[in-house]
Amino acid sequence: MSETYVNPVDPPDEPFELLDPDGRPTGIVKPRHAVHRDGDWHGAFHVWIAWRDKSGSPFVLLQRRSRWKDTMAGMVDVSVGGHYRAGEQPGSRLRRGGPAQSAVLRELREELGLAVRAEALVPVGRRWMECAGPGWVDREVQNIFALPAAPKGLAPDSGEVEALLIVALADLRGLVAREREMAPAREFPVRARGVLDAPREVALTVEQLVPDDDGYWEQMAETLLRLLAGVPAGWFELGRRAPRSEERGR
Repeated sequence: MSETYVNPVDPPDEPFELLDPDGRPTGIVKPRHAVHRDGDWHGAFHVWIAWRDKSGSPFVLLQRRSRWKDTMAGMVDVSVGGHYRAGEQPGSRLRRGGPAQSAVLRELREELGLAVRAEALVPVGRRWMECAGPGWVDREVQNIFALPAAPKGLAPDSGEVEALLIVALADLRGLVAREREMAPAREFPVRARGVLDAPREVALTVEQLVPDDDGYWEQMAETLLRLLAGVPAGWFELGRRAPRSEERGR
């Protein structure tokens, strides 16, 4: 008799609140597996951790996604990414109080073992993202944050994160702008209980990155470089559809 497989990393029954195509919460709740099966719009967030080392050179922390993830398994991704559970989405009628960025802080803690204050997060943009694979369609409205501080006390969840990578921001920008074929990086494999193995030198290529078709990687590399240079990060939106009210006014 076969047993039903339950993904321990991405629980299929995790409740998500659906968004309309403009990114507004609808109050409708569906389980994770049904949202990804049906291609419903839902809320997510990214945090990009970047800092300057003692010499002043800017670096960024990336992660290699666990092979157990339900989407983009094994790909190199942003520092931290997660979903808003039902009742956590900013602006939702289902919210039960608590800090506006409680979901983001929770994910930083659970995924990387980092305790971060909400005021340390810098909102830099919003992104409408659509992608698909065998048996799933992912439509997310992502709130994007920068965390301009060197990470201390990293203890990644080995179920979520296969490895951490540190990359010079200038090299990453050159890679995603197609100005170079690879970017040197230090990769730290993650063992059980959040222990990091000794780093190994690797060559990061575009093919290893979670793909984009909207210039997101390049946009974020430039945003982080500005922020670490003391220039206001600004605000961007990618893939945004004109709200229906705007379309009617045209």
